[in-house]
Amino acid sequence: MSDLMTVKEVADYLKLNYMTVYKLAQKGRIPASKIGGNWRFKKELLDEWIAKQSTVVEGSVLIIDDDPGVREMLSDIISEQRYKVVAVDNGERALEEMERQHFDLVFLDLVLPGMTGPETLAAIKSKDDRVIVAIVTGYGDDPIAMEAMSLGPLLMIRKPFRVDDILEVISIISSAARR
Repeated sequence: MSDLMTVKEVADYLKLNYMTVYKLAQKGRIPASKIGGNWRFKKELLDEWIAKQSTVVEGSVLIIDDDPGVREMLSDIISEQRYKVVAVDNGERALEEMERQHFDLVFLDLVLPGMTGPETLAAIKSKDDRVIVAIVTGYGDDPIAMEAMSLGPLLMIRKPFRVDDILEVISIISSAARR
């Protein structure tokens, strides 16, 4: 038997979706080699990668945004900073995730289907008043943003945001965690 695994074999081994493994390989986030136009993986390198992943998690972040592109971009940026990321598309799903685990930081879009951003924020604060919330919005001067800001101290990032904006928020929460 060859010590090289296919994308499907790795997906089964890691219990991930086939496309997730493929995207991780394309982005260079998982040890892989392209041979004859196909991704191949060495099991021992995967095992080392898994061990490193499990020992470096800095905390957990919840992303709430109905735009899949924003969720993916934020997830990529934040997970590269060694945070566990959960991304959902609405307030109701966010509250379900908060029942399952504590989050150190929440990135919250204000315009969501179903519950509004401020409603979601109020529910988040009532569940866990320790969580730091960063509002991510294109409507910084809108009454909805003012309503959200009135709910307590939090951070605001305007869309379109830069990678540095997200890294600055991550830096703020990691300094707060060290205190």
